[in-house]
Amino acid sequence: MVSVRRTLIVGGTTVLLWAAPALGQGLIIYPQKGQSPQQQQQDQAQCQGWAMQQSGVNPGQPAAPPPPPPSSGPQGQVVRGAARGAAVCVVVGAIAGDPGKGAAVGAAVGGLVGGVRRRDQQRAQEEQYNQAVAQQQASQAQGAAAYNRATAACLEARGYTVK
Repeated sequence: MVSVRRTLIVGGTTVLLWAAPALGQGLIIYPQKGQSPQQQQQDQAQCQGWAMQQSGVNPGQPAAPPPPPPSSGPQGQVVRGAARGAAVCVVVGAIAGDPGKGAAVGAAVGGLVGGVRRRDQQRAQEEQYNQAVAQQQASQAQGAAAYNRATAACLEARGYTVK
């Protein structure tokens, strides 16, 4: 549970740290044809609106939250493993002359196997979560780049140098 929480915090923080500079990154705009500051503001507003339509990205909206964290998975694996192990080893213990001892050993081994399975499932869920966060970050980066390219293309067409 601690590792899931740690993954959630790291993933969420990464998205927030990444999204703020990428979408808030301003373009450097120079008026080549002597446009007034008022005309530049008007052109920028119109080009930003056009860029939102072209790219589907609205930098004024907050970044999408990371995907939901992985669930803790099945809770009964340790108990089920212990029960299965005890059931199997009762028979072995009965053959050896001590069914109680066989059941105890079986329960311990079965519980251990169930715990290993649970841990493996948690690790797999955490890996899926990390992949989903990375995919979301890549998608947001592509959107921000498309928005900036569209804004720059529009402003350049209106007589500005954009860097």
